[in-house]
Order: sequence, then C-alpha cells, then structure tokens
Amino acid sequence: MKTIAIAFTAVIVGVAAFAIGCRLQNVSKEPDDVDRAIDEAVVMGADIPPAKRGMIGRMLRINEKDLLLGLRTYAELSGGRYPTSLETKSTLKEIDTNRLGSNLTDTPKSQKDQMLMDIFFATVFYDKLNREKRGAQYHGDTVTRQDAGKVLMSWTESKEQYRVVFGDLSAKSLSAEQLMQLPQSP
Repeated sequence: MKTIAIAFTAVIVGVAAFAIGCRLQNVSKEPDDVDRAIDEAVVMGADIPPAKRGMIGRMLRINEKDLLLGLRTYAELSGGRYPTSLETKSTLKEIDTNRLGSNLTDTPKSQKDQMLMDIFFATVFYDKLNREKRGAQYHGDTVTRQDAGKVLMSWTESKEQYRVVFGDLSAKSLSAEQLMQLPQSP
C-alpha cells in the first residue's frame, strides 16, 4: 500500500513536471534554469509546494544517471536482478510482489522512500525515451548484474549512434555496427 501511495504522489508530481516542461521546453537542464522555470510556474499560478520542488526539478532534469541509480538500487535490493520490465506500473507491482526492501528493518523510512523514488525515476527515464521514440530496448528479464558483457538496455542517440547499458551498469556509445556485434539477449 505504501508503494501505491508513493507512486500516486510521484504521478502527481510527474504531471506537474510534465506541465511545466511543456510550457518551458526551451529551458536548458542546468540547475539554475530548471529552478527558475519552477519559480516562474509558481508565479504563473502552479500549486507546487516547496517540499515537492526538488522532486519536480529532478523530473525535469531526468537523465541516464537516474536510470543507472534506479537500476543499481533495484539490483541491490533483489540480489543482482533487474526489474523484468521498466514500465512504471509493472515495476512498482514487481516491487510489491517481491517485497523488495522488506528486509531493511534498520533502514530509516526516508531512506527506503528515496530508494523507491530512485527506482521510479529509472522508469520515468525509460518512459521519456519511449515518448521521444528513441527505440529503447530493455532486457531486464534475461540480464542480471553478473552479465557484464550483455546488453541490459539500449536506445538511439542519433541515426547511427546508440547508447548501451550493460549488465554491470557500465554504459557506452556505440555505432550500429558495434551494437550488432555484441551478444544479443534472447
């Protein structure tokens, strides 16, 4: 139930970030520009509580680092496995079903919530790639942390350039030809 509440809050914050992002698409992802954009949105009437501004800023700056942090967190909680899917709804359901984090009895609630948010932001990055039609392919159902040479995820950077994340969470930019030479997941 706690996961659902956090997911609901994250969705609301995501909608606010999306609305701000749509209005301010020419804003760079530099911290000052994003913070200024959030401040302008508040001045224009957006109801963004001060406690949620950091989360909205993170949503607007979403990038590969958020993906890697979320995947690393999930792997740490699951003994080296990754989510079978990076679709937000199924990933959150998988966290509940597998009771990830339930063994962290001495961990403060705020830290557990942050871990869940890190995983959530990995799914947001994946969703962003799909909305941008970047050809994101994810293989968490067959690749684990021990599969250093296998492609966990890839997406297009440009017509002939791909970004690839491997099972050990290292990342590289590769040409289409280099990507084709890598071992493919089933």
